[in-house]
Amino acid sequence: MPADKPEFNDIERYLVRDGAIAPDASLDADRGWIEMDVRWLVTRETVGAQLGCMGRTFLRPGSKHDIHRHPHAEEWEYVIAGRAIKHVGDMTVEMGPGDVIFVPRNVYHGLENASATDPVLTVWGYQGAANLEDAGYFLPSDDGIVTPSRPA
Repeated sequence: MPADKPEFNDIERYLVRDGAIAPDASLDADRGWIEMDVRWLVTRETVGAQLGCMGRTFLRPGSKHDIHRHPHAEEWEYVIAGRAIKHVGDMTVEMGPGDVIFVPRNVYHGLENASATDPVLTVWGYQGAANLEDAGYFLPSDDGIVTPSRPA
């Protein structure tokens, strides 16, 4: 067995059930997490991941994740249900079920529910970081950038 290969003798240690993970109550609207139900499913903390993480987000109508960037991780986001508006850099695209988008490391991005009546469900992940702390999280205001607010 290669020296860097972990022991894999307890499959339950690596199985994550969405309902067993509580929404992250530490995510504050003042830091851009607006009315979001975010669950960190595969992380260093949940399964011992080292180089990536995966989660899911439920956005009610009016919910959004303000523009931000991750200096230490690439990100992807896949829409399972609903219609979302994704901002990446200076571009915006509407996404629906089955759409996935890639965000390069350190590029500003955000997501908002495009519907006034229907929720959005996404799964997403970081490549190169096993949790939010490793990925880094910066709003434009953290970088001294003043931006007009986007409509909800």
